[in-house]
Amino acid sequence: MRKKSFTLFSTLVLILIFSILIINIFETKSMSSSNIQKQYTYIQAKNHLKFLEEYIYSLKDFKTIDKIEIEDNHFGIFADIIKEVKNYEVDLYVKSKLHNISIHKKLIIDIPIK
Repeated sequence: MRKKSFTLFSTLVLILIFSILIINIFETKSMSSSNIQKQYTYIQAKNHLKFLEEYIYSLKDFKTIDKIEIEDNHFGIFADIIKEVKNYEVDLYVKSKLHNISIHKKLIIDIPIK
């Protein structure tokens, strides 16, 4: 009887140890997958910010523009344009709708003297 109970006990202990190890492995893989998704989203947000910056620099006149917004399913992409005395301050924003990732950049564009 003692051999059977010892065998049963040792089997239960081994199952417990292996199940704890498997749970830790799955948690690590899940966190890694989540980090990869957030990294990919951050790279996309940087690309959108770069596109918005290039678009702002391609504009010739800011007199009638105070806000630019680009529609996207996964990101909020917009720019606020504020006229100062000798320049324009442009705040660029890209915010993910799926993850807690947002990027901001401030541009100062000089007004050409005529």
